[in-house]
Amino acid sequence: MELKVQNWKNFTDQHLYDWHGIWTRYTPTGEVKESFRSLRHFESNIDKTEIDQLNQYILADDNIKEQKWHFSQKENSLPDGMFHPQAKSMRGYFFPSGHATWAVTQLQEGFPFGLELFFRYQHLRHSVGFRYDDQGNLFTIANIREDSAGYPSFFWSTELESFPSRNFSNNLQGTSITLTPDLHISDPLPTQFTWSREGHQVFYLPDGVSISCPEKVANGTAFCCVGNWLINEQEMQQLIANYDASGNFQSLTLERYELK
Repeated sequence: MELKVQNWKNFTDQHLYDWHGIWTRYTPTGEVKESFRSLRHFESNIDKTEIDQLNQYILADDNIKEQKWHFSQKENSLPDGMFHPQAKSMRGYFFPSGHATWAVTQLQEGFPFGLELFFRYQHLRHSVGFRYDDQGNLFTIANIREDSAGYPSFFWSTELESFPSRNFSNNLQGTSITLTPDLHISDPLPTQFTWSREGHQVFYLPDGVSISCPEKVANGTAFCCVGNWLINEQEMQQLIANYDASGNFQSLTLERYELK
């Protein structure tokens, strides 16, 4: 199958649901900035070649803010990723499992920068967002906990506050696969869990979610943004978005760990 067709299929197979969620934004020091209910609703034609997305943000006093986008396989499915109509420089990269990123593909000085990492597990979806200002300083992070089974979720808690730390095993072994901008996915390789990264700000959020990202991004220095999800006592997933020293998106790596 042509790679851009496979990338589109990975999206349509795994994400065309009603995602009921709680959207929480945090400051660069980990304080809750705002939190509100959300719904990300997807509809498609029978062939899944035309997709409509409606985002609803249910704010205070039941005030609802909406955003809408339309995706066409003919126009949005490209050899270098799925084009997002919100921004010319944003692309979507999707694994068959539904793990994914929407990412700005080029860091440009004087412009804001951001990306979102998506996790999938059964009827659940979870994503973490990273936003940097036009000077490359970390501006906000987002934790979006979603459930296609409805609201309220029987899985996600209502906790919002971050934690000072989280205990990770010192010897986690797993497998990793990597997706590159030309949409090739590597064969699985053994991997060792790594968390500590120099110059990174870390956030330990409710429901086993952890985030690690640079306090500042700039051309001239390669960097990565990392999220992981401790799903239960036996499973953990980690996503790493890598950028080179020229600010170009290089790869998305999915790591899976079985906890002993």
